[in-house]
Amino acid sequence: MNVPDDFNIFLYNKGDELDISNIRSKLKGYFRIQNIGRESDTYLLHIIHNMGKTDSFTVFSQGDPFEHSPDFLRLLTHRFADDAWGYSSQWKQGFPPAHLIETHIARTGQPTRNEIFSLYNWGPIYSFDEGAFLISRLYFSFYGVENGTNIAADFFGRIGYEAARHKAAQATLGEFPYAAIFGVRNSVVSHISNDIFLRALHEVRTNQMAGHIMERLWLHFFGRPFISIGTDASPRRLPQTF
Repeated sequence: MNVPDDFNIFLYNKGDELDISNIRSKLKGYFRIQNIGRESDTYLLHIIHNMGKTDSFTVFSQGDPFEHSPDFLRLLTHRFADDAWGYSSQWKQGFPPAHLIETHIARTGQPTRNEIFSLYNWGPIYSFDEGAFLISRLYFSFYGVENGTNIAADFFGRIGYEAARHKAAQATLGEFPYAAIFGVRNSVVSHISNDIFLRALHEVRTNQMAGHIMERLWLHFFGRPFISIGTDASPRRLPQTF
């Protein structure tokens, strides 16, 4: 296992039993849990029960991050400056189009690329993602809200996260790392009420669609500013990707 030695590793297994004999010495914790709620359920369980409060950071990742972040292990040694940051650039090879990723990284000097998406239909701005529009339709249907609803603000309101709801309600766009592979400073997480995480856990266990909603909100959950255009709020310039 090539994870840097200064990382404490927590492994959550939602499938068949694993032989961990060759990595047990590197594990801080190993847990077998139900296969429900997508990765959001796992992340929330870790935050609620095992999140450290040290002056450090935590990296959240699916079991196989490399399809979404081929340089994932190398990126673990990169020290990001933000309170929350992404480790991925793609959903899979060819999506989003490779030229968007290459141009963004060359122009910004950043090692990864987050995606910009609509808070109203969940679709990315710079490419077409049919699945994202399906998620928005499922959201409208499951929660009984109308087309034109700010999904991010509505969801944050449902879990009682009023500070994030207020910020989302004044915005148009959000920013997410593909596959919910991200890092966050522990101090930021510790300042959020545990009740909010518990209510979010309830939502992702009630309907799988809510896990897709959480996947795109993690950075904003931990303070990343939303993007406002066409509102009374001061607009933030969109990242240049072309």
